[in-house]
Amino acid sequence: MRNLSYEEMVKARIRRDASYDGQFYVGARTMKIFCLPSCKARLSLEENMVFFLTREEAIDTGYRSCKRCKPDLFPNIMPNWLDKVLSYMKRNVSERINEKTLVQITGVEISTIRRHFKNHYRLTPMAFHRKLRLAYAKELIQQGVNSNELPSHCGFKSYSGFRTAFFKEFGHSPRDSRHV
Repeated sequence: MRNLSYEEMVKARIRRDASYDGQFYVGARTMKIFCLPSCKARLSLEENMVFFLTREEAIDTGYRSCKRCKPDLFPNIMPNWLDKVLSYMKRNVSERINEKTLVQITGVEISTIRRHFKNHYRLTPMAFHRKLRLAYAKELIQQGVNSNELPSHCGFKSYSGFRTAFFKEFGHSPRDSRHV
């Protein structure tokens, strides 16, 4: 663990720099809550920030864990509902899914699901699922499935839409994929 100056910790918190997560924790004196440096919650004024090297130190000082960034669970900060979403997406690579279905299977608001996917995968949930479907299409091509039949096997409505998405993802057409 490297020695961090007070100024470096303040700057990391203001930038919400995830590379500092786990190296220190930030407390808000006014709320008695502690967070990871990358937490997206509203920033405290600098004079209200207090820094801890461990979460135990924060807890022993009377601070409670932020409900947004869950520093007490770091580095295992994946939400409980994520496994349901990912397994549902993987089981349904042959069809298009919609956000309403994700809300129904998790009981979580779509804005929360979207935010998690954007923060952790840099994609929307639908774009993430499209990547899974295109990877499945590539597997089918390797197995010898006719490329004209692929759109229906992977939840695409038309061959042209499928071909465009496939080209954007892999840099070549589905037919050329047999030779790559």
